[in-house]
Amino acid sequence: MMLLYTDVGFETFIFDMDGTLVELNLPFDEIRKTLDIRGRFILESIMHLDEDERQKKFEILKQFEIEAAKRTRLMPHAKDILDKIDSLGLKKGIVTRNCRESVEIIAERFGLDFDFIITREDAEPKPSPAPVLMALKMANSRPEKSITIGDFKFDLMAGKAAGTKTALLLTERNRIMAKDFLHLADYVLRSLIELEKFLY
Repeated sequence: MMLLYTDVGFETFIFDMDGTLVELNLPFDEIRKTLDIRGRFILESIMHLDEDERQKKFEILKQFEIEAAKRTRLMPHAKDILDKIDSLGLKKGIVTRNCRESVEIIAERFGLDFDFIITREDAEPKPSPAPVLMALKMANSRPEKSITIGDFKFDLMAGKAAGTKTALLLTERNRIMAKDFLHLADYVLRSLIELEKFLY
């Protein structure tokens, strides 16, 4: 189901980063090979290791994320919609499974200002609702007046569990797999500019 036009307005916009605000360009296969990880989800695979090994692998992962942040590009209309949200005095920020330094690099590169930034260093990562709940607390916002926007099921799961509405951004990269988690989205977007429908 795709809902583009709505009378609903939100006070707080909670964005995923990779694949949503910026292009997803982490070399996941190379990361798994370098870290000697066979599981599909890198963070979950690392978290099950003993503390010393976990810290070593997180440092290596962090370097991949930092290098990707230095090269990535904004998704189409990302700056436009962030500026519109800002101009209306609404809240906006990032909840990501990435490290904080990668977010700070991207924010500085593109001149982005956020009301909150929640990374895996701050809370249990998505799909846990913990980082979304932390974002709501920092923004002093209610879940029912907030929307979580992302390109993967973990974004939608976290937003749902935290009580926010959810929006799935469909891209060429996630279009095929998205059918498996489309049911978790309250709204489906083909472009970030469609978030204009939720501004008031």
